[in-house]
Amino acid sequence: MKNKILSISFCLIIAFFCFINIVTKDTELSYTERRKLKAFPNITIDSLLSGKAMKEFDEYTLDQFVYREDFRSLKTLVNLNIFRKLDNNDIFIKDNFIFKYEYPLRENKVLAFTEKMNNLYDTYLKDMNVYYAIIPDKNYFLSDDYLKLDYDKLFKLVQDGMKNMQYIDITKALNLDDYYYTDTHWKQEKILKIVKILSEYMHFDYTDDYKIHTYSPFYGVYYGQAALKTKPDVLTYLTNDVIDSATIYDMDSDLTTVYELSSLGQMDSYDVFLSGSTPFLTITNNKANTDKELIIFRDSFGSSLAPLLINGYSKITLIDIRYINPNLLSNYIEFNNQDVLILYNTLVINNSDTIRK
Repeated sequence: MKNKILSISFCLIIAFFCFINIVTKDTELSYTERRKLKAFPNITIDSLLSGKAMKEFDEYTLDQFVYREDFRSLKTLVNLNIFRKLDNNDIFIKDNFIFKYEYPLRENKVLAFTEKMNNLYDTYLKDMNVYYAIIPDKNYFLSDDYLKLDYDKLFKLVQDGMKNMQYIDITKALNLDDYYYTDTHWKQEKILKIVKILSEYMHFDYTDDYKIHTYSPFYGVYYGQAALKTKPDVLTYLTNDVIDSATIYDMDSDLTTVYELSSLGQMDSYDVFLSGSTPFLTITNNKANTDKELIIFRDSFGSSLAPLLINGYSKITLIDIRYINPNLLSNYIEFNNQDVLILYNTLVINNSDTIRK
């Protein structure tokens, strides 16, 4: 009798989930995983015979399974609380901050980074005022009890390898509270102190006169990877008359805005800053009191920093050579006595294959 009850219960559960999956509308996007989910495959005779249809159908059912996010959370809770794992797929939480392990230090990648920057200098930046700063990722602020990069060695390798460029140390001005709980990036409202440091080295006008705007809830890139219901962030962006009146063009000469408010609540709300990842972007300060210009070679951290530099320059050009071949830059910009800031975070430096050469 007991076995019969178990068998009937199991069949009912299977039938229930089959029915729910059939009647539930497919989801197009996963905001937590920041990707498109698989749609029902286009089944043809050829795809059936080749096995492609069944493979695509299997991927479809995995992506569209009901309560998928709840099962992901359950798996994480079991791994952390029952099996006592320290992380779930290299993601772990400490004091409400979500971290992702980055280890080990890849010295060859760090050296490749410095080589690429030196090539940039030799090709375009000779006799210009060139500065560079390294942005530490969140793991930098963990205690030595955690597995993490040898940051001292990384910083030394970069400083020893970068030629003819002035280093600006911003690490001492940063702490963990300057970063989002659920995301890898720093908070814009927390980095005015970084702008002040840069202004002292690079001699541009600094201001802290901004209007504060907030958006919540902000779920960063680590939120979905953690697969746990953690406290979301509040995203803050700063404006003033200079920022509001700035003119911005992307690589295709399409007019954009400093803050792309339509990005808020979408796949990645951090894209509110300069519309996210863009190979080439120019910002013109229409209220400039100077003719100084700035070029920033940057990653995504630079998207939230650049708006705070507009006050000090007549024009800022942002270049992300993860998405554009450096050999093509002369087609888009004339290098002529601008200030230059090379600004990358330690995650990119330790994985410098993402930077083109």
